[in-house]
Amino acid sequence: MDYFQFDELRKIAKFAAHNDLYQALRGPMQAATGLPYSPDKPGYERPWRNYGRTFILTMIAISDGKGGAKLTEVGKLLADDGKITADEYFHFFAQATTDPSPAFSKWNYLAPVRYPLLFVLRYLLARASQGEFTTEIAEIVRAYGSSGFVGDEDQTDFLGIIAPSGSVSKVPRQASESVKVLAQVSYLAATKTHITVSLHPDDAEKLFHDLAPIGGTRLANKANEILRIAALFPSATADLGLEYTSSVVSDLEEAGFSEGARVKRTHLTIERNAKIRSAFFAANPGGDCDFCGIDTGKSYPWVPKILDIHHLLPLCSGARTSKDGTLLTDLVPNCPTCHRAVHRYYDKWLRDKGQNDFADAEEARKVYSEARAEYRKAAKC
Repeated sequence: MDYFQFDELRKIAKFAAHNDLYQALRGPMQAATGLPYSPDKPGYERPWRNYGRTFILTMIAISDGKGGAKLTEVGKLLADDGKITADEYFHFFAQATTDPSPAFSKWNYLAPVRYPLLFVLRYLLARASQGEFTTEIAEIVRAYGSSGFVGDEDQTDFLGIIAPSGSVSKVPRQASESVKVLAQVSYLAATKTHITVSLHPDDAEKLFHDLAPIGGTRLANKANEILRIAALFPSATADLGLEYTSSVVSDLEEAGFSEGARVKRTHLTIERNAKIRSAFFAANPGGDCDFCGIDTGKSYPWVPKILDIHHLLPLCSGARTSKDGTLLTDLVPNCPTCHRAVHRYYDKWLRDKGQNDFADAEEARKVYSEARAEYRKAAKC
């Protein structure tokens, strides 16, 4: 699943923007992305041999048929910091991914297609629109297999197939991991067996209706079909309502940001994701603010938990996931005042640097640490 994490996709795309991904050798790619690209043995010096299908499936690049690779429109956006958010990318990924897929050898542009990842999102959203926020992954797999749905059916149809799972005792690994890859979306959270939507039912219903398959005339040539789909990213994402106005406070200034932006909304939605928040504090029950060090439990004993969670990754990033579910290691507890101050520090730092977002997780963590060190130094004076 590492190669489908949003931050890793950004690193791969940045490398591909300056290097031929088809011809690139393992060493430079490992140095640029931090990913292993196995196996490390003769005949596999170029990662494209084993990972080319992943680069194509994720719409970063295609083989040009002449011994080289070509960056797609999606790849170009991923390579440009702050131009695309995890929410935009994974919603589009769900809308564009078909079975059969042009990323695989058996592509037939005339064959009927289904949209398995779009089905997953719309199934979850249909349930959430009715107040059912947590779904067993086995139930989603059962519903997709038994319904025969394409993924574009209406809400009434989706509500008609919702039922407790029971016929799927063991979820295929690929199906389970595909659902957990989608859980990088800011309003989702996954465990090993379940996935939860943290949206108001009104937002869930609106988004259900906004999501639709990427259409148009499919092309026989696999590479050209990938390029065609990727080129539709700007128009497709512009039609999506990813503001979650009933779920997230619309005024970003309340959260400490001086100016609004899509990347900041993704960041805030993760930090206000009720399931992620509850999972984090269940695993980290202490009351200390990571920024100022105050024990809020002692300072405010009448409040069960006054702390916020702060997401340490770039603002455009989703919450990372693994086979066991949503990772909590990119989160720290902040008291509300410190949390707002961190966001203001981010605003100033990015403005001074002329950047839309942090380049990567390392830079984001470094800036957070700088802000904390600056505060603690000032507090001692």
